[in-house]
Amino acid sequence: MALEQRYYHALIVSRSEKFIKEIGSLLSMEQFESDSACGAAAARRKLLERSYDFVIINAPLRDEFGSRLSMDVSTSPGTIAVLFAMSDVYEEIVHKTAPHGVFIIKKPASSSVISQSLSLLISARERLRAVEKKAGKAESKLDEIRVVNKAKWLLIDNEDMSENDAHKHIEKAAMDAGITKKQAAQMIIEKYQ
Repeated sequence: MALEQRYYHALIVSRSEKFIKEIGSLLSMEQFESDSACGAAAARRKLLERSYDFVIINAPLRDEFGSRLSMDVSTSPGTIAVLFAMSDVYEEIVHKTAPHGVFIIKKPASSSVISQSLSLLISARERLRAVEKKAGKAESKLDEIRVVNKAKWLLIDNEDMSENDAHKHIEKAAMDAGITKKQAAQMIIEKYQ
């Protein structure tokens, strides 16, 4: 089975135009679309406008160091924060940001190290995508259970059915109408509310 080609959105945040161009050149045009911002405030505005798979931050920024931005970004579902930090502050930054899920790369870094890091980040993003998919399915199933249970209790209260009979009633209504149990349960809820 062939691997599915993924497309990623990256935001490069740096006060250095050179850094933005260097990182941009390492992002494959077939795989990445990138935007840039020169500071944390500009990056936060862009993050309000759209979501990104990766936010790559070159510390220090014009308006803050960048560690706060990286930690804020790492709380966004589906976004991986990468922080480039100079070697003299690297250990301090790792201690501060790594527990928040921020990836830290020590500067200066060669193109090959950055390329390898990008490959690892893509793997991490795909792993995160799989977890998000599983979580979405679980949330959907829990929502269905909540709706079906609410409908069952309405049938128990209003039709004097047992819980088992109410469940069978919902299943039969769904099967007869060719709809899901959740849709059948929602119709029952609407009837009694």
